[in-house]
Formats: sequence, structure tokens, C-alpha cells
Amino acid sequence: MSAPSRKGKRNPRRKAGKAIPKRTKRKLSFRIVIDAQEMLVAYTPEYFSGMGHFEFKSPRKPARRIPVSATGYLSHYAPMDEIASASSPKDFAREIALAIIQRDRKAPKGFDDARQLSLF
Repeated sequence: MSAPSRKGKRNPRRKAGKAIPKRTKRKLSFRIVIDAQEMLVAYTPEYFSGMGHFEFKSPRKPARRIPVSATGYLSHYAPMDEIASASSPKDFAREIALAIIQRDRKAPKGFDDARQLSLF
């Protein structure tokens, strides 16, 4: 006796009408210290096609100022090839944070970064 054909049959493990769950993006979390201040960093590779995403957050509740952001949160996207050229995502995050701090120190008083859009 041969096995019955499954052609056209639904997967018995999945209920009708239920969507197949999407794969969750792999996220790497770590801490870095810059200017004697700790920051939490969450890194998601391939957040978009060819782009990685870094989130810099304050470790305090409520969030306090961190070296890269007055609000305690900063989102940064970077090309995956640039991230891969660093020795690790943690080292890349440190390089990004230091570059942001250097840019802010060189900016004249009252400088408003044109890349930062106003919310209101």
C-alpha cells in the first residue's frame, strides 16, 4: 500500500487563516564606555538590504543624556561593508560614537545640524 498523496493538502501543523510568522532579526546588544559614560548599544545586521542599524541608549531609567545624544537615544544606520571592515560591531559602534562626539565638539555654538529634521 502506497502513502497517500499530499498534493493540494494544507500543512496539518498550521491552522487555516494563520499567517506564517516572520523571521525575527538577529540583534546583538553590548555596552560601551565613552568619556567615562556608559551606553547600551543594540546592533541589528541587515536591518535593511545592505544596511546595519545601531541604537545607542542611556542605561538609566528615565533616560539621561549620553555623549552622542542629549535625549539618551540615537539611531544610526551604516552600510554593511563598512561595518564588516571594522574588527567587530562593538568597535564600529565605538568609532561612530567618537566621530559624532568629535563633530559636535568642532561645531560652533548654536550650530543646528542640517541633517537632523525638526519634529515640529
